[in-house]
Amino acid sequence: MPSLLPRILLTMGEASGIGPELLVKIAQQTFNAEIIVLADHNLLNQIADELSIPLLLTTVDWNKPPQQHCQGTLIFENVSLPANVVAGKLQSQNSAAILNMLSRAGELALTKKVDAIVTAPVHKAVLNQLNPNFLGHTEFFAEQAGVAKVVMMLATKRLRMALATTHIPLAQVSETITQKLVKQIVQIIHQSFVQLGLPQPQMAVCGLNPHAGEDGLLGLEDRDNIAPAIVNLQQLGIAVEGPFPSDSLFTLSKREKFDVFVAMYHDQGLPVVKAIGFGQCANITLGLPYIRTSVDHGTALDIAAQRIASPDSLNYAINYAIQLAQGKLPQ
Repeated sequence: MPSLLPRILLTMGEASGIGPELLVKIAQQTFNAEIIVLADHNLLNQIADELSIPLLLTTVDWNKPPQQHCQGTLIFENVSLPANVVAGKLQSQNSAAILNMLSRAGELALTKKVDAIVTAPVHKAVLNQLNPNFLGHTEFFAEQAGVAKVVMMLATKRLRMALATTHIPLAQVSETITQKLVKQIVQIIHQSFVQLGLPQPQMAVCGLNPHAGEDGLLGLEDRDNIAPAIVNLQQLGIAVEGPFPSDSLFTLSKREKFDVFVAMYHDQGLPVVKAIGFGQCANITLGLPYIRTSVDHGTALDIAAQRIASPDSLNYAINYAIQLAQGKLPQ
């Protein structure tokens, strides 16, 4: 059952990036939820002092029921960092603490201590130096949860874009787009909506090639892999159509008709979402046994020391998680 007052867990992300600053700024907002952060409390106080923003930190008591977020306050569980943080400069000595923070977040979600996780951005390369298997939040949480496949979906108002493939070279996309993959991706989206208590989504699938392949003239993947997968999915009662030429798929009328679009590769779908709603956009991981959202930007090391980061995307991601936890599809 959806929680009336969701308990939302925020992770601070890369300590040298803008994540901790965003948490301080987010504390000043109003939310219809309890907000708990995993962060270094000394770092948060330091940033609040730099910004002349009042901040009251309270240690979390997991035995208490959720309490409405109060502006200017944050409930926290401490993440101790061994090295002093210098904004904009990575300290690899802190990588183990950041990875432990992510592990703790997943543990709290898996044990139902929290209703959703909202992640500030981490720096993949510095964490990968410590853990060569680390590719990002999505893969980390999926492995921890024992989930074989998850789907990355970016969402802004009236446009939700899921990806069949994510962070792989463009040269590998064609061979990766199989009937099995397309069916798997669409089924995960469908099942995720059902598990969240949402209506069955109407889905549109992008073609891989220009003009969706022109019946094999411009490539065989659409005719031989994507189209048969969609027919099979329709036979299972899933509301999905395609493959459509992606150059004309994202018009206003199509966005009003379909709830979710499925792009075949990263830069086919995400530029559309970010052009329409950058800063008012959430990254949602579908297929996990809990709700996880994130921001649509990176660690922004280049501006971290200036303390000028906008909390808009994190604010959007938090509210998106709250509404999903309440069984609502954000519009």
